[in-house]
Amino acid sequence: MRENAFRTHQKILGALFTIYGALNFTAGIALLASINIVNIFVDEADILQLVTVFGGLIGGILLVTSVPAIIAGIGLIQEKDWSKVLGLIIGIIYLLFFPIGTLIGIYSIWLNAQTVVKEKPPRYATDLIKEKPNPA
Repeated sequence: MRENAFRTHQKILGALFTIYGALNFTAGIALLASINIVNIFVDEADILQLVTVFGGLIGGILLVTSVPAIIAGIGLIQEKDWSKVLGLIIGIIYLLFFPIGTLIGIYSIWLNAQTVVKEKPPRYATDLIKEKPNPA
């Protein structure tokens, strides 16, 4: 893949990480806040305990994974070197977040597997031979 195309894909992935991370952060906060609302309206102890455990677990996972995703997204947009590794780690974690996170994770792994060609490769063998300057 050419360097310009790689940078474009890197910025797209950064935007996807930032947007999806922000959505997950918002969903995590909303889920944790809704646990308190459920406490007001539900009197059953078993249901309340079940909602608290699963809501807290899922909300916590969303919050814990969203912050590094936002950081990786901003780093990828700014073309920081450290963000490629963090983006790959977040991409692997996002494989579990079906269906949108899975697509972002596959895109992240595919992008990190690409080799970057900095120059245009020679088309013919004669392109490898540099012309000597004419001393005239």
